[in-house]
Amino acid sequence: MGPEFYVTLAPDAQPKSWPFVPIAMLAVLALAPMAQVMILGTYHFADAGRDVVKTELRDPRSAVRQKEIAEVVQRLEAFRPTRIAIEANPDQAVAINRRLADFVSGSYDPSANEIEQVGFRLAKAAQVTELTPIDTQLDLDFGRLFQYLGQHDPERAGRLSKQMKAIGAKFQDWDARFTVGQMLAIHNSPAYTQESQRFYVGLCSAGRAGDYPGADILGDWYKRNARIYGNLRNSIEPGDRVLVIYGSGHLKILQELVKDSGDLELVQASKYLPRCPVGRDDLRFGD
Repeated sequence: MGPEFYVTLAPDAQPKSWPFVPIAMLAVLALAPMAQVMILGTYHFADAGRDVVKTELRDPRSAVRQKEIAEVVQRLEAFRPTRIAIEANPDQAVAINRRLADFVSGSYDPSANEIEQVGFRLAKAAQVTELTPIDTQLDLDFGRLFQYLGQHDPERAGRLSKQMKAIGAKFQDWDARFTVGQMLAIHNSPAYTQESQRFYVGLCSAGRAGDYPGADILGDWYKRNARIYGNLRNSIEPGDRVLVIYGSGHLKILQELVKDSGDLELVQASKYLPRCPVGRDDLRFGD
């Protein structure tokens, strides 16, 4: 075996636990394949009651929807995921993966939510034996926001309430007109992603010195997504091909965090979905 060379770190940069870094180790790290991350922004197939925008959509377990979901899974399978991350808390991992094992064995019928309808089917097709929950909850205080607006800008409070209802109505209109694949194409389009983020950013102007209910919602939204990204990043190993199944409202921030990481490659889910069936004007959320 030839001589082993080392790099000595500057004294002020040297960790106490390891003063030398073998060059061979640096070479291995440099050659390690970069993990790929694809974030599939979804609408919620079944309303869990947590979203501020409420919708009533068609049952994804109907025969028509089941065929459409199978087509979506076939498209996503082409990404060849080695890991699937989902919008669920890590403490639910055991229960979720027990249901996944039962689904794979044929003894469990998936519930209506997208984790099971898409995640379970894709895991089975891609031979991924476990799903990775990465969610964390942080309530957004819309009650405080509406209280503030009610006192200081009742007209804007009315507009915001109307806007939320209009967004829900738009989702229901898309649900009536389009396939599951087309709806996912909408939710993963750049125009929709930007419009969704603008909704949160637009809340910042609701506040004044000493009281910032709108900005605090945006700050908590970023904080929650940063924590989600932390859970995601800690689950990834070099060379992984990670498919993240998450509510589309999170898409803009999570994509930016993956891109800014420097050691993860972002893959656009739109490459694996049908063409978006609507134009930019139909994606606007209004005031």
